[in-house]
Amino acid sequence: MNWNTKRRLVYGMAVIFFVTSLTLYVFREVLFPAPSCFDMKKNGSEIDVDCGGTCSLRCSQEVIPISVNWSRALKTSPTVYDFVAMVSNKNIDNAPRVLPYTFIAYDISGKELKTITGTTSAPVDGDFPIVVQNIVLTQEPKEVIASVTNGPHFNVKESPTSPTLRITGTRYEAGSIPRVYATITNTKRLTISNLPVRVVLSDVEGNVMGVGETIIPFLDKEETKEISFTWDVPFANAPTLIHVYPIFDPFLSNK
Repeated sequence: MNWNTKRRLVYGMAVIFFVTSLTLYVFREVLFPAPSCFDMKKNGSEIDVDCGGTCSLRCSQEVIPISVNWSRALKTSPTVYDFVAMVSNKNIDNAPRVLPYTFIAYDISGKELKTITGTTSAPVDGDFPIVVQNIVLTQEPKEVIASVTNGPHFNVKESPTSPTLRITGTRYEAGSIPRVYATITNTKRLTISNLPVRVVLSDVEGNVMGVGETIIPFLDKEETKEISFTWDVPFANAPTLIHVYPIFDPFLSNK
């Protein structure tokens, strides 16, 4: 091989090397993509495929399933009932974006009387009620069974040690139209719209005697408001326990 041939070969290899290096550099993100939470692979800091670690989606092994503690049907008139279920989310830093639920009322023979479905937000680290009011039934139900559908859970910034909403100063007012008053405070510099707030009234033995829900249209940054719940029919006795639950969407803290 003469010198001219060798020189051409060296120049050709250099050109090929340069073009290959340039191509790899230009298309490096396509040819060698960085690990992501959406690549259908277990990589990076992930605990499983596209979940855990720095991913917003939590892996199933990191999540405590949301459960129903109990459910009731409360008669408010001869043919009208309120359904209530107490639900538990024991996770302190994750929740589903929406929580679907189902109530099924059965008669004494086990026949289905009514099915109610819906969705709710799931506050973190604690129990909260799902309330559906003014359900008309053709006969008194033997039991009402509530269930929730556990879907994917995602990271939230809402902290149980520093909750966005605080309830203080609850009081009951008897009368032909009984009322419960409560004070709610937004502790953060975050505006909140259309906030559901639910109440559960119980007697001295812990038996549920009434439930309610109100919607706060707007709660400004660090604002305090008094809210109220009313019932059309007086209770036989004044409630001993009053529990008020703001159904705060924990994903609002992420914004």
